[in-house]
Amino acid sequence: MTTQWAPLDISAVLTVAAEVAGATGLVTVSSRAASWMREKATFHRRADVAKEILGLHQGRMVAYRHDSRHVLYTGTETLHPDNLHGLVAASGNDYVRAQQSGRVRVEEEILTRSTHDLVLIGSPTAEGLSRMIFGYSPDGDPDSLALTRAPVDLPFRWVISKNEVDELAVARRFVAGRGLIERPNWRIAGPDRIYVPRVDEDGMLLDDYLLVTKLRNYLSRSALDEGRYVISFGGSHGTGTRAVGLLFRDKAILREIGTQLHGRPAAFQMLFRVSDIVHNRSTGSRARRIELIEDAVVLPDNEEVWRTAVQNVEGNRP
Repeated sequence: MTTQWAPLDISAVLTVAAEVAGATGLVTVSSRAASWMREKATFHRRADVAKEILGLHQGRMVAYRHDSRHVLYTGTETLHPDNLHGLVAASGNDYVRAQQSGRVRVEEEILTRSTHDLVLIGSPTAEGLSRMIFGYSPDGDPDSLALTRAPVDLPFRWVISKNEVDELAVARRFVAGRGLIERPNWRIAGPDRIYVPRVDEDGMLLDDYLLVTKLRNYLSRSALDEGRYVISFGGSHGTGTRAVGLLFRDKAILREIGTQLHGRPAAFQMLFRVSDIVHNRSTGSRARRIELIEDAVVLPDNEEVWRTAVQNVEGNRP
């Protein structure tokens, strides 16, 4: 007989409560992210379009996570600025609406339930819950993660293990507050090829990749039964994650993915290339162009697959 795990209490950096009686939902933001949201959050009409296309609806509680498990930020109170840009892009309209109606609340720590709809900002190198959901674990180095127990077989995956990337393959870029950083040149594996970010002769990043994945929430049986979802925005590097803002504002891209996701599938993956990168020591490296390089892959919405995933992810719990 299979054991039913209790729903996890998980941390979040921002939550959006369901709208009540037509009023803007309450937004709760962590104290670590509050100043960033106050400074950066602005309203972009196309962001609402993007969220509708992706099925990122606000009819109930949605928890946004950015866990800062990244090796550069482990043990600090600082959140990775590239991922914070992604957070602002994904949640900014809700924050601005709540701010205008006086419905923003700041808390030192936000705890939510794994049974909520979840938005995960960053790849498993930085976002800890993603490790459990996608099946990654350390493989001998805290800065190296191998795909060991994938609950669901997905067409695209991050390659973020030092055992799969040559030690001479590095990518350099600027991170706000950190200056120039050098990282292994992580990449994305697809069904037929490996997508490796290009670098120039000095190792500076020329392009990056952003992987967007939407799945049914298989963290628990109750989340699955209630039709909850998980959506992940994760770059091969932080520059890719930061490009969520480009994705949410690009009219042509939104039109393209709207056509490909016209049936509003429950689960899919999309891979984007981001390029025309501007490197700025103060504000960090950011891309100015984004393109969908593969057609969206709609995943089978199969009850047996998701039930098996629930069992698999329970086996991945620490």
